[in-house]
Amino acid sequence: MKKIASSILFMLLIAFSEQIALSQAPVNPDISFIGDLRLSGHRNAPSDQYDNKFKLNFEELEIAANGYLNPYARADITMGIGGTGGKIDIEEAYATLLRGLPLNLQIRAGQYLVDFGKINTQHAHQWSWILRPLMFQQFFGEEGLKDVGINVTSMIPVGKSALTISGSLLQGGFFPGQDTNSVTPDMGGNARISLFSSVGTYSSMELGISGLLGEFDPVKKRWAKMGDVDFKYKWHPNIYQSLVFVGESMVNYRKIDYAYESNGDTVVASKDVSSFGAFSAIDYQFKRRFNVGAFVDYSQTPETDAIYQIGYGIFAGFSLAEETYRVSLLLRQDDGKNWEKPYQTAIVQLLWSLGPHKPHTF
Repeated sequence: MKKIASSILFMLLIAFSEQIALSQAPVNPDISFIGDLRLSGHRNAPSDQYDNKFKLNFEELEIAANGYLNPYARADITMGIGGTGGKIDIEEAYATLLRGLPLNLQIRAGQYLVDFGKINTQHAHQWSWILRPLMFQQFFGEEGLKDVGINVTSMIPVGKSALTISGSLLQGGFFPGQDTNSVTPDMGGNARISLFSSVGTYSSMELGISGLLGEFDPVKKRWAKMGDVDFKYKWHPNIYQSLVFVGESMVNYRKIDYAYESNGDTVVASKDVSSFGAFSAIDYQFKRRFNVGAFVDYSQTPETDAIYQIGYGIFAGFSLAEETYRVSLLLRQDDGKNWEKPYQTAIVQLLWSLGPHKPHTF
């Protein structure tokens, strides 16, 4: 009798502990750590930009936490900690209302990577080409376009395809070099429409169009109007093979001041400027854990179309144990308008992941 009672008590304890685990699941977030270690070197690089020596650097430790707040909403937090002595940066911190609203609406509020184009919504560890495309560096800085805002998204079925409409009201001040302490810029906004469709048994494609409006000069009340077109095609017949092609182009319109000499005097005038950038890459995965690819990277500057930089190169990668450990190689050459000579870059990257959030490929 004592054995039967002990067995029943043991089973009740197991059931009770499982119930506690289930009840705690919604409030206990998934926490992950992703480390980025790089061995990088440059050849013929300008001395004011790079040191032409190989260096071993711990680029960043990314900490990601996410989980459901309740059956209707979830929260996502991503923090980046730089290398030795580096700063702590909040990359994203937002809550999303996922269900319960009409018209398949979802509402996101907080700080997030703005969906201006496709590439900008991805974290750097998702790219086989390692470095952020030049156009995002030129127009938005090294970390791309992120801001505090409220985003509303709706997905509409269109036959066998899906149409996604997204719009954000943004805090503003997301252009690099702005002194937001002296004059606070007005709020900006963006919108994106994308169509995702299956184009075969193993293939899919996504086409997106984005627009962005932001005040880049709060003192003179000048605004930048920007547009973006992005395309992604993926062929994935099995877990051993895939082919991904991405292309994205960005255009910028704004009014700037410039100075010129007239009769011995310096005259300041204003003019309209349009400039653009583009990026394209192809990535082929073979034998499940290996991938190779190539890319072309081009960007003018926000202030003029007369100054540009162009880069191109190849990359390769090896993933071990379901992407918890990945080694990548990048070989790249950059050139530009009025440059003395092009310079070369070589990077060996080691990515590791601890936790459920993996360094997924793009």
